[in-house]
Amino acid sequence: MSVTTTELAIAAAALAGVSLVLFVLALRRLLSRQAEVTVTMLRRYDERLATFAQTLNDAIAGFQAPPALASPSLEDDPEPMLRTLELARERTQADGAIALVTGGTGTPIVATVGLSESETNHIARMGFPDYRGARAIEVAFAGDLPAPDGEQPVRGGLVLPLLEESDAQSLLGVLTREKGRHFSEEDVDALDGVVRVARSPVARALNLREPDVVPEIDLLTNLLDKQSFAAVVEREIVRARLAGHPLSLLMVDVDRLTSLNARLGLDGADAVLHELAKRLQGAIHHLDYTFRLGGGRFAVLRPGSESGQARELYETVCADIAATPLVAGEVVSLSAGVAELVTRDDAGSFAARAEAGLQQAKLNGRGTLVLESGQEVTREALVLRAASGETGRRS
Repeated sequence: MSVTTTELAIAAAALAGVSLVLFVLALRRLLSRQAEVTVTMLRRYDERLATFAQTLNDAIAGFQAPPALASPSLEDDPEPMLRTLELARERTQADGAIALVTGGTGTPIVATVGLSESETNHIARMGFPDYRGARAIEVAFAGDLPAPDGEQPVRGGLVLPLLEESDAQSLLGVLTREKGRHFSEEDVDALDGVVRVARSPVARALNLREPDVVPEIDLLTNLLDKQSFAAVVEREIVRARLAGHPLSLLMVDVDRLTSLNARLGLDGADAVLHELAKRLQGAIHHLDYTFRLGGGRFAVLRPGSESGQARELYETVCADIAATPLVAGEVVSLSAGVAELVTRDDAGSFAARAEAGLQQAKLNGRGTLVLESGQEVTREALVLRAASGETGRRS
C-alpha cells in the first residue's frame, strides 16, 4: 500500500498541531504552578512582615511608655513622699525631683532626691508658682545655681501641684542638668500620672486632712500634757522623715517621788515638779517640745537632734539641779531614757524605746541614763540639799 506525499504532509501537519497544543498546555500548567508558588510565597512573606512589624511596634511602645504605677506601691509605702520623688524622676528621665508643701502652720515641708542641700534651699526659696489654670509650668534657670562638685548646674524644671488646693500649697517638680532640654507633653503626662497616684497617700501621710494638733497644757507645770504627746510625736516623725533630719526623745522621771510626797506633802512635791519644769524649759532649744506625762515623768521631743544631743540636755539639767537646789533640804535625782528615730519606728514604738531605756535606768540606779541601743551612760547621781547648798553623790 503506497502513501502519497499529500497524506504524509497532512499527517505531519496534524502531528505538529497536536505537539503545539500539548506544548501550550504544558506551558500554561507550568506558568500556573509558578504563579501559585509565587502567590504562596508572597502571602507567607506578607504574614512574616506583618508579624515582624507588630513585634517591632510593641517593642518600641514598651520602650517609650513609662511603667505603670501600681497604687499599692504608694498606698502601702511607709514613706510615700520619697517614693513619689523617685517615680517622678524615673518617669521623666530627670536628674532630680523636689516636693514642697506648706501646711496649716505655714512652715514649708521640703523633700528632694538628686539635689544638694544648697540647690534644695535655693529652689525652695522660690516658693510656689502661680499656675493661673495651667496644667504644669516649665521653669528655666540661668545656670547660676550652686552645683555639687563634678555636676552641671540645674538648667530647668517642670512643676505642677502635688496636692489639692484645698489641702495645702504644694508642688512636685522634676529638674534637669542637661543644657537645652525642654520637657515634653509626654513628660507632663508622666508627671501628672505620678501625682494622681501619689496625692492621696501623701496627703494622708502628712496628716493635712486632719485637724491641727491643739496642744493641751498641764495646769501644774504649764508644759504640754499627756494628751498632746502622741499627736505631736506622730507629726514630728513625718516631718523628720520628709526633711531627712534626726529626731530624738528624752524621757525623764524623778527618782523616789513617792518618798518625796511622803516627806513634803502634796504641795511640796508639786513645787518640786513645777521647778523641774522651769529648769527643763530653760535648757531646751526653741524647736523642742516639753511634756509632763504624769506624776514625775517628763518628756522632751527634739527635732533635728540625735541621741547624743538628748543626752547632753539631760546632763545640763542634772548639772543645773546640782548647782541650784530644786527644793530646800531634799535630795533630788533624775533617771532617763533616750531613743533616736529609726526607719522601723512609728510613734508608739519610738516612745516605747525611750520608755524602755528609762525603766532600765531606774533599775540600774538613781541618776542614770540609758540610750535606746542599750548602751548605759552612768553618772554619779546629782542630788541637791537646798538648805545647805551641799551636793550629795551616790555611784
